[in-house]
Amino acid sequence: MGGSVAWLFPGQGSQAVGMARSLAEASAAAREVLAVAEATYAGPLTTIMFDGPPEALQATVTAQPAIVGASLAALAALREAWTARSGDALPDPAAVAGHSVGEFAALVASGATDIATGLALTCERARLMQWAADTNPGGMVAVLGLEIDQVEASCTAAREAVAGSFVTVANHNAITPSQVVIAGDAPGLAEASARCKAAGARRCVPLAVGGAFHSPAMAPAREGLARAVAMAPIGPARTPLVANVTARSLFTPRELRAELAEQVTSRVRWAETMATLANAGCTRFVEFGSGAVLSGLVQRAIPGAETIQVGDAEGVARAVEWLAS
Repeated sequence: MGGSVAWLFPGQGSQAVGMARSLAEASAAAREVLAVAEATYAGPLTTIMFDGPPEALQATVTAQPAIVGASLAALAALREAWTARSGDALPDPAAVAGHSVGEFAALVASGATDIATGLALTCERARLMQWAADTNPGGMVAVLGLEIDQVEASCTAAREAVAGSFVTVANHNAITPSQVVIAGDAPGLAEASARCKAAGARRCVPLAVGGAFHSPAMAPAREGLARAVAMAPIGPARTPLVANVTARSLFTPRELRAELAEQVTSRVRWAETMATLANAGCTRFVEFGSGAVLSGLVQRAIPGAETIQVGDAEGVARAVEWLAS
């Protein structure tokens, strides 16, 4: 499999009704992970994941554990299938990375903590972020086709024009073509979007999310999450985790704890994360969980990159052969 493989884990927005159903049907290892997720969630998580309704799955308190649970179930199923085929454990990748809440799945995949801890922290994060969103209402908008410095300037001008606005850049997902997500209060988002369009943005698309994530609105969640992370059993990473906040490779428990707490209010530097992975020699990428958003971003950012998605039983079978080739 080689050292050029990176494992990727998607964030909120990748959830879809039916997620992980075929994994549960085909893999005992996946069922075990989903059972832990459901017990930690303390509700009918898998029923919502498999059957909906969509509005229940979209709620932050459900979407985040569903996404991380599905990603870790997919990884468990791949490990199970690889061992059945080869008799050996699935080799570790060169690096792991997760987008936003996906970083908690990446933490488990790095070897720094176990599945139960990763899911418990995810559930606590989701609860705290929902509370913060209810306390500081807001939303998010994807700005397409405008360079990040121009988006930042539009947000700065919007904050100056709208009293009390906290609109800011939340995600830098891609450089070419540019994809930046901004987060903030409704009046600030409207003002910033208008300024982005005037500056030449191709489109400004409101996102179906439950709050102004990765913005100052999440400050109450950061404080609570920092306490939970400080008490969690987190050890050194066996595989480097490329961080959302800095796009640097992290290894130590101290670094990992600081990252997990800070990322809820900080920008997700995904474009820089992909550059870090490319500079490390990663050319093959496995995306675990529902959807293929991260695979698409990789293919546009890294010339010649190969990607594969492991989100269902068929994906597991394909990935085993792909990784063995």
